[in-house]
Amino acid sequence: MKNIKLVIFDLDGTLFNTKPGIMKAIMKTMDEKGLERPSEEICDSFIVPPIEDSFVRVYGVSREESKELSNQFRGYYGEDDYLYQTEEYEGMRETLSELKKRGMKLALATYKKEWMAEKLCRHFGYDVFLDSLHGSDPEGKRTKAGIINMCMEECGCASSETLMVGDTDFDALGARDAGTAFAGVTYGCGFANRKDVEFYEGAVAIDSPKELLEL
Repeated sequence: MKNIKLVIFDLDGTLFNTKPGIMKAIMKTMDEKGLERPSEEICDSFIVPPIEDSFVRVYGVSREESKELSNQFRGYYGEDDYLYQTEEYEGMRETLSELKKRGMKLALATYKKEWMAEKLCRHFGYDVFLDSLHGSDPEGKRTKAGIINMCMEECGCASSETLMVGDTDFDALGARDAGTAFAGVTYGCGFANRKDVEFYEGAVAIDSPKELLEL
């Protein structure tokens, strides 16, 4: 990790705990459509992959129906009362500040819609730490590796100089495809333990944001 110049973070379950607002918006969507509310365990699975995939997987709806549900969900979730029901992870703000003091470039690569990610980071004041921020496009065609590559290009850093930090398989595979190092967090909604992270060759696990400073 000595040659790392850029640290890229995932958002949901890594930079922030966005579960409270996401769950509220999902429940509202289910109630409006007359669908059964998912269990808490299934709710957790909505936070990890693209929301369209989750509606198909959980409710067995068509892609067209899933798109309609997803649009309704985003309509609710984009409102302040939902989006801002987000929690900061203990030590994250201090970790970002220290990384900047050490001369690191910082970026955000998320499957969340880009405008939502920008709005959330501005609200919590995290935008001041970020040199680049990219998320899902309106059509949802960007891959995780593609989003990571956008951040690297904007920051002028090569994959050998970049560390991707995330809490899910999507982040690990995105890092692999983009050619970056990977650190998996166990405090989010994705990886349950260090073994889940270390399954990926060369990956390291961290149990708290401040552990990043020890790498």
